[in-house]
Amino acid sequence: MLNALQKQLKLMAADPRDPFTGIIRRMVGPKEAVRYEQPLRALILAMPAMIGQIRDWVSESKWPSPVKRLHAFIMAYLYSPEDFLPESSMGFFGYMDDAYLVAQVYRRTLLEADAFGFKRFVADVALSRDVEDWIKTVKQLLPAETAAMDKMLEEAAGSQDGNFTELLSRAAKDGRASGRRRSNTARGGRGR
Repeated sequence: MLNALQKQLKLMAADPRDPFTGIIRRMVGPKEAVRYEQPLRALILAMPAMIGQIRDWVSESKWPSPVKRLHAFIMAYLYSPEDFLPESSMGFFGYMDDAYLVAQVYRRTLLEADAFGFKRFVADVALSRDVEDWIKTVKQLLPAETAAMDKMLEEAAGSQDGNFTELLSRAAKDGRASGRRRSNTARGGRGR
């Protein structure tokens, strides 16, 4: 699964027809877009590596229940057909929400490892260094969406039954509303 996802993301990132750059430029303007494009592209491309590392952590250690629930939630989110930023209409940029959630769970797992005294055995040290900056960059570009996703992660961590159907349904609804706001902003010519 991860190899196929990595291959798909690389193809999309290299496709000159993909709307990734255009979406960012419409949101922040061409000058400011330069600051966002490379780190956000790197975040999305790093998503399979983060998922693999999270999978390794979960299978190797006795994590507290909230951390396990977050790992389960991001997998459910990744497989959900509807989310905050739809890949079907946004192409490579549509993976930004998935990558943001994975990065937040990756970061949180690193912090939990420290707090619980687990060995952090990070497969990619550069990745563990960059994740914090990537999260900040996404929050700057998509403040409303990331706030909603952060709230959703907290609810997933606190979920006792591990049933994320309601959270995923809300994410799809919030994503549709967010898409309408982005569309209106782009038409009105005023970026964030």
